[in-house]
Amino acid sequence: MIPLEAVAKCHQVIAVVRPARSPSWFRRAVRSALSRCGIGAQRGMSAWAKLHDVPLIDAVSGCDPDVISRLSNLAPDVICVSAFPWLLGNGILRTARQDGLNVHPSLLPRHRGPNPLFWLYYHSDCRTGVTIHRMNERADAGDILAQQSFDLPRGFAIDRLYAKNAVLGAQLLVQVLGELEAGDAKGAAQDEYSATGAPQIARGTPMVNFAEWDVERVWHFLSGLCPRRREPLWDAGRRKVRYESVLGFTPGDCRCAAGTTHRASFGWNLYCHGGSIQLADARNTGREAKA
Repeated sequence: MIPLEAVAKCHQVIAVVRPARSPSWFRRAVRSALSRCGIGAQRGMSAWAKLHDVPLIDAVSGCDPDVISRLSNLAPDVICVSAFPWLLGNGILRTARQDGLNVHPSLLPRHRGPNPLFWLYYHSDCRTGVTIHRMNERADAGDILAQQSFDLPRGFAIDRLYAKNAVLGAQLLVQVLGELEAGDAKGAAQDEYSATGAPQIARGTPMVNFAEWDVERVWHFLSGLCPRRREPLWDAGRRKVRYESVLGFTPGDCRCAAGTTHRASFGWNLYCHGGSIQLADARNTGREAKA
């Protein structure tokens, strides 16, 4: 919604396209995104389109023939995409008389795909950013029209990162639209040798290598993604460990085997290479870990 509202302030929006049905991961992402940005149902796409008297089009796929037909009749100059669950086919892209633009929350060509923020934390990137690129038949592979980077603090909450990306993405998108209108937009081809993927990960898939990742890296990954994602953990009795937040980490605390968890007054100690991480359970959320 933030890019849409920013664009509408200085350009004419002639239609809004939303997914009529979407994968479960996308529905969860949208719900959490709305809660992060403080946008209620009354400020969703349907309400926005009605308020601004703009056609609302429901898409069932990235190559929906009904969407192609309706956009062809509307003849948009530019198609702008932000957080859409499917790759758009050429049928939809060709309805734009000038260009198709996508707002992608990574420094392309790094982290192409639907889940860039997860892989950003997984690979322990120290810098991230937002890219505006032209769309083509390949995911996030078109020419880059604008890109801005910033430092990613260690353990930075993904909710805060999402909000920062949304604001920055809106600013860059408005900038690129202005350049297109003035005929000043210049695209740069992506370096295919530097490209990395960002696929979805099945819920509950273990991802952390506790024996090789140092304690600070594990803390950064767990803390940054929590509570949107929690690493599956088990205690000595093979019972699932349920933690609500990540309190901190203790370097040098290697009393137990990597990947094991032990009960503590605040919740759990999780041991890994080079130290331990303190996890709070539901009844201790918000408390400080005791030494």
